[in-house]
Amino acid sequence: MREINVYELKKIQLEILDDIHRFCIQESLTYSLAYGTLLGAIRHHGYIPWDDDIDIMMPRRDYERFINLYKSNTNEILDLRRSDTTIEMFLKICRKGSIMIDTTLKRSLWGINIDVFPIDGIPDDDGEDHCDQIVFLRNQLPKICPFYKTIPKHKLLWFCKYLIKRVINNDYSKILTQKKVIDALVCEYDLSKTNQCGCLITEDSIEMIPSKLFADFQNVLFEGKMYKSIANYDSYLTAIYGDYMRLPPIEKRITHHLYRTYITE
Repeated sequence: MREINVYELKKIQLEILDDIHRFCIQESLTYSLAYGTLLGAIRHHGYIPWDDDIDIMMPRRDYERFINLYKSNTNEILDLRRSDTTIEMFLKICRKGSIMIDTTLKRSLWGINIDVFPIDGIPDDDGEDHCDQIVFLRNQLPKICPFYKTIPKHKLLWFCKYLIKRVINNDYSKILTQKKVIDALVCEYDLSKTNQCGCLITEDSIEMIPSKLFADFQNVLFEGKMYKSIANYDSYLTAIYGDYMRLPPIEKRITHHLYRTYITE
């Protein structure tokens, strides 16, 4: 195996994105660049200079169809709802023959990948209660998943907590059971029948955005090629980042991913 640099990593990520884009066009599936990837497309016409990943999002109906239909000779789907070694619940589309090593836990994760996030409806009558319930259930996952990690300030204390969780929570089926409960809840409302929607399975707080944003799509430039974006990206990026065209302070222009990446030759 050979370790690769960030330029080779991004090249493979873009190849995965190209493949997903072609497949979605072929199967009439809707997707949009998301989060920092969409921000990078609008502000930099490519990656945010200090970023090194790609995120896309799909309405739930297209998301589930994509899971059932997608096939590739070079990539594979990893549905983290079915994994008991992580608290994440979205999709990763991974390059076969590659591996990423987590530098905090010193363990392999998955192949070079891009993330795919589902967008679900939020009920009009009790939307905040619905989101609060999901957040509460989701916040239980780090407590029962021994492999959960953050970037620790005090590594010895963090490692002691990690060992304790490994001993106490040795029944990993609890993680999958909790994920099934959360998944059923987030899938309950179709965004085509609600005024608000969002990605309800991320670790951070839930941003409620207008469902109508996912009615119209357009092309945007990213690293020299055209990919899909929700047409009213301004409303989305403003909801997520505020004044998104303003660069952050220099000290915050850093990547938050800690891994080393390898490919087989």
